[in-house]
Amino acid sequence: MNQRFALPLTAALGGAAAWVLRLLQNHTGYEADTGLPIPGNPAGLALAALLAGLAIALAVTARLLPAEEDPGPVLPRDFSTENAGLLTVPMCGVFLLALSGLCDLAESLRMLPGGLVSSRHAIYGILRAGGLGYSPQGQILLGALSLAAAGSLFPVLAGCRRREGGPRHKAPSAITLLPVAAMVVRLVLTYRIDSVNPSLSMYYVELLALVFMTLAFYRLSSFAFQAGRTRHFGFYAAASLVLCAASLADGSAYLSSLLLYAGGAVTLMGFLLLRLAHSVEAERDDGTIIGPVE
Repeated sequence: MNQRFALPLTAALGGAAAWVLRLLQNHTGYEADTGLPIPGNPAGLALAALLAGLAIALAVTARLLPAEEDPGPVLPRDFSTENAGLLTVPMCGVFLLALSGLCDLAESLRMLPGGLVSSRHAIYGILRAGGLGYSPQGQILLGALSLAAAGSLFPVLAGCRRREGGPRHKAPSAITLLPVAAMVVRLVLTYRIDSVNPSLSMYYVELLALVFMTLAFYRLSSFAFQAGRTRHFGFYAAASLVLCAASLADGSAYLSSLLLYAGGAVTLMGFLLLRLAHSVEAERDDGTIIGPVE
């Protein structure tokens, strides 16, 4: 296996481990009646240590990726491939993002307190049910932005399909900023809900997942302006996969949030795989190394 693919492999294994530890923490780290955290919970401590260790491991393995200089790789040209199966990965992620947006719109029409109380911990459910969940207007905004983000990525992926004679069209570079805007708005609204929770351990993984997804989509958009760096994008995309996997273990009162974490992680990892596969193909075809690999 090419050493450049060590980063996505490390992220996948780390994400699986983070999911298991987060699931154990949710089942053993909180009092059943109040939902307050139990100090010194082994699973919670192990998860924090794992995330810190993975941050170092991902930073190191990201150094194995190509190092570019200005002008950098271009999206979609330097993400293009003839492998339809490889394109399926980010395409599935984009579909999940679109489903997340549709669920947001559907949930905004049937927001009942009884449904919000079904959160994984009593105190968390009470906080959300007490008027601190997403408002219908806010969830409509989130749904519209998620649909716009997914819609903006479809033409980008269409340009990544390598065809004889080059791509038939090139999507405007500015549309790659729509996923960034969608993530920023969701981060702000989610923080508004979670920040009143007295238990930081209950929601810090979710906030970190949104932060790193925002940064990863921002780094992806920079390729459309020839300012992208594969190492930076790879690190944030890999970290997003780990944190989104851990967030999926939390469950949520909102199906849209679960679909967003799954879709965001798959989309970002799919684009990373496209970039790595293209760099390997270009190196093999040209017989030269693209950028120093340390």
